[in-house]
Amino acid sequence: MKRISLLTAGCLLAACIFLTGCPSLNSTATLVTVLGNAASSIATIEGNTQLAATLKTDTAAASSAVLNWKKGTPSQNVIQALNLVEADLNLIPGTSTYAPLVDLAIGTVESIIEIVQPGATSITPQNKRVGVTHRVWLANPPKTDAQFRTAWNGIIAQHPELSAAKQ
Repeated sequence: MKRISLLTAGCLLAACIFLTGCPSLNSTATLVTVLGNAASSIATIEGNTQLAATLKTDTAAASSAVLNWKKGTPSQNVIQALNLVEADLNLIPGTSTYAPLVDLAIGTVESIIEIVQPGATSITPQNKRVGVTHRVWLANPPKTDAQFRTAWNGIIAQHPELSAAKQ
C-alpha cells in the first residue's frame, strides 16, 4: 500500500514538474536558501542574532535535504527540515513590524512542502507565532527565488517602514 501511494506521489510530482512548470529541485533549494537569508535579516534587524544564525543553519539543512531528495522516495527528511525552518519563523511574533514578510516566508515554506509532497501538512499547532491565530496560505506562492524576492520587495514597497529588510 505504501509503495503505491509513494509511486503515485512521485508520479504526481513528476507530472507537476514537467507539465505545469513546477520548479526543479535546484531551483527549490535556491528558493529555500533565499527565504532563509531574507528571514535571517529580519531576526538580525530585530536584534535576535541567535535566531538569525539558526534560520541560516536550518535553511541550509532544508536546502540540502531538497537537493538530496529523489523523486518517488519518501519526502519526510525534506518535510522535517522545512518544519524546522517554519518553527524558526514562528519565533518571530505576529506583533512584529515584519509580520507581513514572515507570513510570506511561512506561506512559501508551506508551498515548498506542497511541491515536494502534495497534500502533506507542515508544522504542528504548538509552533504557531505569538499573536497569530491563523494559518498562512498564499494564493500565489513563490516557486522560485526571483518570485520570492519580487513578492518580498513588493511588500516592502507597500510598507516603507520595512525597508531595512529589502532583499
